[in-house]
Amino acid sequence: MTLNQPESKLKDLIVVEEGLIPKNICEYVIQDIETRQWAPHTWYNSQTGAFGSEPTKELDVQNTTEELQALLTPYVIAAGASYNEKVLFEGGGERTRQIMNKFSKVRFNRYAPGQIMRPHWDHIALFGPGDHGIPTLSVIICFNDEYEGGELVFWDDYKVKPKAGSLILWPSLFLYPHGVAEITSGKRYSGVLWCY
Repeated sequence: MTLNQPESKLKDLIVVEEGLIPKNICEYVIQDIETRQWAPHTWYNSQTGAFGSEPTKELDVQNTTEELQALLTPYVIAAGASYNEKVLFEGGGERTRQIMNKFSKVRFNRYAPGQIMRPHWDHIALFGPGDHGIPTLSVIICFNDEYEGGELVFWDDYKVKPKAGSLILWPSLFLYPHGVAEITSGKRYSGVLWCY
């Protein structure tokens, strides 16, 4: 599929790269992140300039380590290259052929029963040491699938529940409102990052 084909639809730009990360790597990541401290997820309020958590159902998050970032980097690069091949814009020459040049550090998400990610869209600016840019792609890394509920939901009705070791990629735009449905049993472990 190319972006200049008239039949391109929003759902076509959500790509699931199944089983890229081996099971033993996924298990290692989960074991590692469970030894470290989690914090409630926060949302940025552009009107107040402050971060805050919702009073209920908020998931838990933690930042990556250098070791885990290095471990996951080859899989993110492979997924980005595959996405680039599947969703290619042929016009504009070399300037429009590469969707992903860099990506942010991974943030780990943990969802226990009763927790969700509220609907939102990813249109953020990345600022920090080594990370400067506006994301073009959002990426979720799925580390396990032994849980109930927890589907990634786009709009109100398009649900994605990939297997462990998969990466989900889509454009970081207001056209892709998404969230995570409530977990009903088990725990859902994932990572999120943004390509630019």
